[in-house]
Order: sequence, then C-alpha cells, then structure tokens
Amino acid sequence: MKRIYIAIAIIISTTTVGQEADPSFVQKIFQKSLGEQQGYYWLKNLCEEAGPRLAGSKGDDQGVMWAYETLDTLGYDLVQKQLVDVRHWERGVETATYIKRDKQGYRMMKKLNITALGGSVSTPGGNEGKGIKAEVIEIKNREDLYAKRMELKGKIAFFNEPMDPWLINTGSAYGKAGWQRWGGASEAAKLGAVASINRSLTHRLDDFPHTGAMTYQPGVKKIPAAAISTNDAEWLSKELEKNTEGIIHLTIGAKDIGRRNSNNVIAEIKGSEKPDEIILVGGHLDSWDLGTGAQDDGAGVAHAMHAVWLLKELGYKPKHTLRIVLFANEEFGLDGARKYAKEGLEKGRKHVLCIESDGGSGAPRGFSLPREIHDNNPSMIKALDKLLARYGCREWTQGGSGADVSQIVDDGVLLCGYRADSQRYFDYHHTSQDDIKSVHPRELELGSASIAAFIYFFDQNL
Repeated sequence: MKRIYIAIAIIISTTTVGQEADPSFVQKIFQKSLGEQQGYYWLKNLCEEAGPRLAGSKGDDQGVMWAYETLDTLGYDLVQKQLVDVRHWERGVETATYIKRDKQGYRMMKKLNITALGGSVSTPGGNEGKGIKAEVIEIKNREDLYAKRMELKGKIAFFNEPMDPWLINTGSAYGKAGWQRWGGASEAAKLGAVASINRSLTHRLDDFPHTGAMTYQPGVKKIPAAAISTNDAEWLSKELEKNTEGIIHLTIGAKDIGRRNSNNVIAEIKGSEKPDEIILVGGHLDSWDLGTGAQDDGAGVAHAMHAVWLLKELGYKPKHTLRIVLFANEEFGLDGARKYAKEGLEKGRKHVLCIESDGGSGAPRGFSLPREIHDNNPSMIKALDKLLARYGCREWTQGGSGADVSQIVDDGVLLCGYRADSQRYFDYHHTSQDDIKSVHPRELELGSASIAAFIYFFDQNL
C-alpha cells in the first residue's frame, strides 16, 4: 500500500495543474452534448432493444450485443468482448396476502405489493406450491430485532426500518437501511423465522416494491426473502398495532438457474504519447429484471460511451489511452469487474485513472476523488472546480469511486466516481419504474459532458 501512495504522490506533484485545460474546449464539449443528445438516444435504444438485463438472461445477451455492435461502428482502435462467468437467478410467482379475522369472525384480506429479493429461495413448492402462511412480527431496527428475538420462531419477520430522511446524501441513507435487505433473512432465520419481508429502500411513499441482492450466511437455513412497497409497509405497520396476530400468505417461485456466460464490453482510443497508460471510464451493463435499467445502470453505460465519443468527435487526441468498459453482472456479485481487474489489460499496460458512473441520470453535482489528491494536491481540486463549477460540478468528495472500478488495484491508480443529483434516484432504483421515462435528457447529457471534461482535464495533467 505504501508503494501505491508514493506512486500517486509522484504523479500529482510533478504536474502543473490546470495549465493546459482549455475552458473554451470544455464549453464545446457541453454544447455538443446538449445540442445533439447522442447519449440519450443510445440509452433509449438500449432500453428498447435489450430491455431488462439480469445477468445471464436473454436480455443480458441482447445488451452485450447492442453495446458491442454500437461501439464497433464508432471508429475506435479496439472493440472487444471479454467472456465472464455469471450467476443466473430467475424470479417466478410472487404474491403476498394479509389475512385477519375481525370481531364478527369474518376474514379480511389485502393483497400486498411485494417482489422477491435477488437470490432468494422459493417458498415450499415454488410456483406450484402452497406458499407459507404465518403470523407477522414487525422489526423496526437492529435493536428491535434483538428485543423480539424470542418471538420470531415460526413467524414472518417484517423489517420496517425506513431510509433516514435527515441524511442529505441519499446514498448514505440507503447504506444505513440496507442491512435489512442484504442480511435480514439470515438474521431472522437464526431466530427461527420462516420468511422475511423488508421495507423497500426509498424515501418516497408509493406502491412499487424494490428488489436488490440479498445474501445467505453459510450454515444458516435459507428462508424466502421479499421486499414490500413503502405504502404497504406503512399500512401493515399500522395494522399490526391494532392486530398483533395478523397473518401473511406468501408465495415466491424464485430459483437459481446456475452459471451462464456474459461479457464485459471494451472499447478504446490509443493514446498519442502514453498508449500503455489507461484512463478508464465505465458503468455496468446488467440491470435488475423489473424495469429496463435506464437509471441503474443504463445511464452509466450512456455516460461512458458518450464521454469518450464527445472527445473523439471534437477531434481531441488524447495523450493517454482512453478506454470504455461496460461491466457484466455488477448487481449479482461484481463478476465482470473482478474478471476485468484480473485479466483486462495486456502485460506492460496499467490504469492511471478510473471513473465510474453508477448513480443514475441526475444533473451533475461533482466527483469523488481519492484521499491522496485531497491530502497532497488541493490545487488540483481548485483547478477542477474553476473549470467545471459553472456546469454544476461543485462537490469534490473523498473516496467512494464505485463498486466496479474499486476492483482495479494497479500501482498508483486514481479511482474516481461521477456524482449526480441523487434525491430522486432511489425512487426508481431496482423497480419496474426504472425505465427511459424516468430520465431527463438534459440531465443525462450534462453528466456525459462533465465526465468528458473530467477525462480531458486529467489526460492533460497526468
């Protein structure tokens, strides 16, 4: 690790920061992006032609084909696919009905909006089975789980911790509440629960359940896991206050299919001075299966493709090699990123800067930068701010580049992340509403231009 920090310090301390970044060229980048909206056209085309792109699915195959064929028409020095072995899981029937008896003895039923979490096992019998019928216990947070540890045997655990509304950064709120989706099923199973249902991870109250990956702890019984819409989570919580013996009848037909092939898609423009030093920009090509993945992460795919294309179309000749990488299977285990980090570059080449876009299509807010730049060269941040603040990039946070590029550990590599406005991102994230209608063309194009300008700045200054 010390050797990496020394390499970074050498890179950023021996450059004359910002001297060669031309504001008039940056203005041309934004004018071309906003005027032509090529990135939005590509994103719309991807969503319509490939649709949902769950790893290993037919849609995933179509997305890979679309990306490869589109990039192959753009005159790059290299366009190729890298074979990746990925997990393939499929959802099936998914229903949930709340049942109770009123004072007259009549049964009251309400259908609940739920969806299986990615990786969940099925209820007994799968699509053709009778499902699970059990009483429900509400879990409001980690402390409540501990307090009710003796009550969960034979019950359905209902995790109902909302995303924290007081956190301005929605990603932080998502991370804080995410434990119940990622690991709630196993925590409940340890205490004897027969299934788990968690509140969808969004600030908005609506009827759309949010899927997402979950995991089972080794040695712990696997129980079915689902997400419930926020409106129904609110309703169920109030209902359980009045009737502590409410029952849910849950049916989930999900199953693991096994391993299948997918691909990373790679394209590059060779550098004129430092062809073996790579500036990488990427997003992930896969998506969840409920929507068409326009926000997560079709926007990142469009950003990566469009940013490099903008520089090329404006006649820019990069010093370093500019490489686009569209990663396979981010959602289900980072298979594409791990394969690329291990085998993605030829011997003798190295990454010097990697940028990831995986936060949706919102208007630009800035970029995350590694701690070494914050600590050793604040003048670089000032130069970036001077160049890009007028276009909305004013936030230069530390760390948190992105899940895919974080797998790249070349000596001296600078890992960065594009930061879009995220206040509405989790309204669409992992839902059936994640489609092209959720994307504003100008916001997407501002993101592409911001990333292109960011690449241009570092190509001049590394």
